[in-house]
Amino acid sequence: MCDPTNPNADPTAGGSGNGDRPGDRRPVAGDAFPLRSPEVRHVLFGPEAAVRLTISNLHRRGYAEPNDWCKPQPTGVPGEVMSVLIKRVPLN
Repeated sequence: MCDPTNPNADPTAGGSGNGDRPGDRRPVAGDAFPLRSPEVRHVLFGPEAAVRLTISNLHRRGYAEPNDWCKPQPTGVPGEVMSVLIKRVPLN
């Protein structure tokens, strides 16, 4: 489950790696797996309709699946929600 209050939470990483956060993967002696790609965190703030429209727009452009975003959560500001997407970016 996504925790929008924790920008380091990665809903796709269930890892028990050697890093500081779940999903970090650091090599150990004899490890044949490469490091994971770095991640970029996107955060949308605004009225719920605008946040959902932006998520839908990014999906139509092929950037991210709507289900990859956290469910919009209230921010404490009347009428405002936030949603978070964590996306891995290959550097090669």
